[in-house]
Amino acid sequence: MTRAVHQLLSDFAFGDAMGAITLQTQGLLRELDFESTIYADVIDPRLRDQCKPARQLERDVRDGDAVIYQMGIGSPVAHLLARMRGPRIVMYHNITPPAYFRDTNPRVAARLAQGREQLAMLVPRAELCAGVSRFNVEEMRLLGARRTAVVPPVADLAHLRPRSSVPSSPPLLLFVSRVAPNKRHDDLIRVLAALRATAQPDARLAIVGRFDDTEDYVAALRALADDLGVGDAVEWKGRLGNEQVGDLYAQASVFVSASEHEGFSVPLLEAMAFDVPVVAYAAGAVPDTLDGAGVLLGHKDPLLWAAVVDRVVRDGALRSALVAQGHRRLRDFTPDTVRARLADALASIDVVPDGRKP
Repeated sequence: MTRAVHQLLSDFAFGDAMGAITLQTQGLLRELDFESTIYADVIDPRLRDQCKPARQLERDVRDGDAVIYQMGIGSPVAHLLARMRGPRIVMYHNITPPAYFRDTNPRVAARLAQGREQLAMLVPRAELCAGVSRFNVEEMRLLGARRTAVVPPVADLAHLRPRSSVPSSPPLLLFVSRVAPNKRHDDLIRVLAALRATAQPDARLAIVGRFDDTEDYVAALRALADDLGVGDAVEWKGRLGNEQVGDLYAQASVFVSASEHEGFSVPLLEAMAFDVPVVAYAAGAVPDTLDGAGVLLGHKDPLLWAAVVDRVVRDGALRSALVAQGHRRLRDFTPDTVRARLADALASIDVVPDGRKP
C-alpha cells in the first residue's frame, strides 16, 4: 500500500501548461486518497505556497512513497529521480528536438538535448513510463520502457469561458501556442497568403502566444508576412489573459496548426470547446489528440491548405460534423475519465492508497 504519490518537475511557472497539468494531477491523486506534494527546482514566486523546493524531496519521502516526474526538458532533478528508491514514474510530455532551437535560442537547445539524454537514462529505471499521448509512450517504448500507460490531461477549460464560436466576417484563422520554430508559423503565413490570393481575400490570421525568447524567429516571420503581402493581415497578439484568449476563440472561423512537433497540444481541445473546427498538420501527437475531431493534412502545400480552410469556412454541414466530433472527443478528457486512467496506471505497479486492495 502507498500513502503518498508526490510530483517532481523542473520549472513550476505561473501560467505554464505543464504546471497546470501538475496541479490537475495533484487534485486527482488526492481524490484517489493519496497524499501528494509538488516539488520543483525553479519555482515562480507566485506559486511558492503550492510546492516545495526539489532539494527537500529526498528528506520528505517515506518508504513506499511513489514519485511522478513531470518531464518536458532537461533538468538536474532528473538525477534526483534516478536516486529515489520507491516507485518511480516518468510522465512524459515530450521534448522538442533541439535542432529547432539551435539557431534561435542555443540555451533552450542545450536544455532540450540534455533532456533527451536524461530521458534515455530514466526510462529503463522507471517502474512506470506514462505519457500524455500515445506518441510520447511510443518514444519511451523504443527506449526500453518496461511498463507504459497513456494518461492525458483533464480538459479543464472553464477559465476561458467556452461558448459556441460566432465566426467573424471576414474569416479569422487562429493559432494559439508558444511562438517557436517547431510550431511552423511560417507555414500558416503562407496559407494565409494563398487563401487571400484565392477564395478569401480579406481573411486574417491571429497568432497568440509568448515569444519573449524567440525574437529572431518572430522577426523572420514578420519579414516573411511582409514579403508575401499579408503583413497587415497577421495579428500578433503575444501572451494574452484568459478572457482575451476566450474572446478570440469565440470569433474564430478555423483553428489552424502547422506544428511539426507536439507532445499533446491543449489548444486543440480549447478549439473543440468553442466549436471551432480544426485543420492541422498530421505530425507528432496531433493525430492522437484529435482522434478524428478535425481535418488532418499530410503535407504543407499552401494552396491545398487554403482550399481546405475555405471549404471548412463555407460548408456548414462539414463544420457541424467537425464540431460534433469535437464534442465527442472532449468526453475523453473529463476528470472522471482521466482519474480512472491514472488510477489504473498506478495500480499496474501496485501503487494503491492505504486501505484499498490492489
